[in-house]
Amino acid sequence: MNRLVLPILGAIGIALMLGGWSAPAGLAVFQREAVARDQLPAEAASAENPKLENSRLLVEADGVRYYAAQGENRMLTCLVAVSDAGPGSFIGGCGRSMATGQIVSISGQVGKSATLVTDGFETKELVAQGWRKIHQNVLVNGR
Repeated sequence: MNRLVLPILGAIGIALMLGGWSAPAGLAVFQREAVARDQLPAEAASAENPKLENSRLLVEADGVRYYAAQGENRMLTCLVAVSDAGPGSFIGGCGRSMATGQIVSISGQVGKSATLVTDGFETKELVAQGWRKIHQNVLVNGR
């Protein structure tokens, strides 16, 4: 019985190593120190959202600022889009921080959506579906 168990366990271990069982890519932007522009606007950091203590401005495009944010426990990673259109013009959503690939997608304004992806995620398929890459971690769809 032991002769059969050891080769099986060894094969499983090798398969896991070769199969890429590793920690998710995450977002490298959280590795740098936060600066003043990384702070979420007060309206977007409301009681309706999880307590987002760690945020980073990813990109500004088409009058919208896109932030990645995490709470203290870092279990959720959120995408918050704040429009320059006026007070209260923001949307946000959160997904599991341990996700690989697409973390979360948000939509608010008619015909406009955004998605947050992990570092190194291959976005060719999303681009082929009409998404536009505006940052290594942010794609938008619609206008």
